[in-house]
Amino acid sequence: MAVNPMPEGFRTLTPFLSVRDGAGAVEFYADVFGATLVERHDESGGKVTHALLRIGDSQVMISDETSEHAREHAHEGWSRSPQSLGGSSVTIYTYVPDVDSVFDRAVAAGAKVIERPEDKDWGDRVAGVRDPFGHIWSIATHKRDVPPDRH
Repeated sequence: MAVNPMPEGFRTLTPFLSVRDGAGAVEFYADVFGATLVERHDESGGKVTHALLRIGDSQVMISDETSEHAREHAHEGWSRSPQSLGGSSVTIYTYVPDVDSVFDRAVAAGAKVIERPEDKDWGDRVAGVRDPFGHIWSIATHKRDVPPDRH
């Protein structure tokens, strides 16, 4: 019997976020985005070696940048948090039912405002935040369908 090349519950793309506080990140994403913990592996010192969270219909992986596992790859440029890199070159664009309430929760939980919620020409209402771990999120609610040649 053939094995599915994509494990059950995964989508084609799965972000893997390196952070300085894995336990705090798991808590923040649960509070702000309603993430549920699928699995979590901690080292004896409390560092998160690997956590898998479900946000909506997608999953995201998290690891402390100073976990033993992450340190194995640090010399290759992997597993570095945005703070260690001096910023993030990636924005995670996520759809939620109510951008305004998620934005408010994110800011109340310590995220920095990049852009307040605003209706965009392409039909989404979008806000931008930098979470306490340095990752950038565009939080969106699709409000209306707009033909591609109209935005």
